[in-house]
Amino acid sequence: MRHSLSQTAILGRVTLSAPEKATPPTHDRRPLRIGMIVVSEYESDPRVRRQAEALVARGDEVTVVALAAPGRPEIDVVDGVKVVHLPTRKYRGSSAKAYLSLYGGFGARAARWLASRPRSFDLVQAHSMPEALVFAAVVPRLFGTPLLLDVHDLTSKLFASKFAGKSKVLGAIAASEKASFRFAREVLTVHEPYADEIRAWTKRPVSVVMNCPDERLFVPRPEPLRWDPAGEVVFSYHGLVAPRHGLVAATEALARLRADFPGARLQVRGSGDGLEELGARAEALGIADAVDLPTKLYPLPEIVKELAKVHIGLVPSQLDPWTDGVLPTKLMEYAMLGVPVITFRNPVITRYFPDDAVRYVDPANPDTLHEAMRELAGDPDRAFAQAARASEVMAGLRWSEQKKHYFAVVDRLTARRG
Repeated sequence: MRHSLSQTAILGRVTLSAPEKATPPTHDRRPLRIGMIVVSEYESDPRVRRQAEALVARGDEVTVVALAAPGRPEIDVVDGVKVVHLPTRKYRGSSAKAYLSLYGGFGARAARWLASRPRSFDLVQAHSMPEALVFAAVVPRLFGTPLLLDVHDLTSKLFASKFAGKSKVLGAIAASEKASFRFAREVLTVHEPYADEIRAWTKRPVSVVMNCPDERLFVPRPEPLRWDPAGEVVFSYHGLVAPRHGLVAATEALARLRADFPGARLQVRGSGDGLEELGARAEALGIADAVDLPTKLYPLPEIVKELAKVHIGLVPSQLDPWTDGVLPTKLMEYAMLGVPVITFRNPVITRYFPDDAVRYVDPANPDTLHEAMRELAGDPDRAFAQAARASEVMAGLRWSEQKKHYFAVVDRLTARRG
């Protein structure tokens, strides 16, 4: 068993298992030059990668300005996308000042980089968080370059979740969000509830491109991965490991579950400031050998390989101002693969997934998680029926369809017709 709290990113060159072939533009259409900026490690950011690689596949040129990634050169090419790593590292923790320093420092460096290339791009796309990152493109905007603000998550909701009671900080964040929406030419976001909220704050057009899994990577299993309740049952979580995502509660539920299912295990793949607490709790419960923690940062194609051996997915987040408005990408990825899912309930998830498609825990705590894990572990047929229903939901939520909406936004902003 690998049990390490190291969050060191060990990133090799990332290549998709079935890459799209680039389609050269026709003679009357030059490639678009798209610049993106994101306070994230590009190699492991699925939304930014999906969009960038889709543009490259149709013949456009994409440059992404992102955080430094350990082991990667300052200027890199990843699956046809040029990636510029600025000398700023990711921060995940409980300091509002540290977050603001990260955002401000990266934004200033990105602004200098873009200012030295004022006419290099036909479109600049800023990915939140924070929304104020769009101001880094002020010089290209002065030269007529349209700006697209892509809201993955609302910064105000994150800060309300992590820093409740800091009214001055929360007020400043909310004001900067609204100013950012007005500064951009258009706004993009991940689902309709977010779009409705943003439309109430700005007169700018707001479009939706959902965080749907890329079918090139998340290929549905041809057959369910069956398990014997008397043998090994592997539960899974992948993504950000933070206290609000409920993995300590899931570990406590696992400890109780192993009295009836001694082969039950939890595989965790991701990184974040909750790893140390999670490892310590597993040790204290005496189940460290049953909780498989990550030893590195897994690029997305490697995550898919890790999910090939799991039986049941967990999305056990605690409700707070942020999680109340999210549609977890990991939930859709499990559903696409055909993996049964236990998930917390919020208004956005229930909008897309009916009660017979996932096993809801409401709220997600050690008691409700233990009950749900026991039910599905002991009744594989029920779990498979649930997964089949979730797969039906995902039939209408495919990246191959969502990217058409994305292309339409890009082409409209650059005044190019398809």
